[in-house]
Amino acid sequence: MSQVVTGTIESKQLVVGDGIRTENAKVKTATAYKQGDLLVVSAANVADHPTVTEGVVGDWNAIAVCDFTVEQSTYHAVNNLEMPIYVQGPFDVALVTVKGVALTNTQIDAVRAQALKNKIELRKVVGN
Repeated sequence: MSQVVTGTIESKQLVVGDGIRTENAKVKTATAYKQGDLLVVSAANVADHPTVTEGVVGDWNAIAVCDFTVEQSTYHAVNNLEMPIYVQGPFDVALVTVKGVALTNTQIDAVRAQALKNKIELRKVVGN
């Protein structure tokens, strides 16, 4: 006797294509960064989270490559170390965040529009 079992396989992958480019940026002390966080890199090459005002995400120009705890960012900042950031390539917009918080549908549309200026592709991946 055979039995058919169906289910869903879910894969959540931030990077969804080729052409990824990374750089390094300084971090702020006492700041947690999550993989997929939108970041704004200052003229001093310091990565910070964009301001969210009334649901609108402020300017951004990079995406966090990996998680950094408050302790890690403080250590890196004190020791003049940097963290990797994505500055170009295709990413799954459903996995992009600000301070680890998923974007709303309205925010997604706005950050996708800004992504064009940043040479970053925020794609809607089939199945999301």
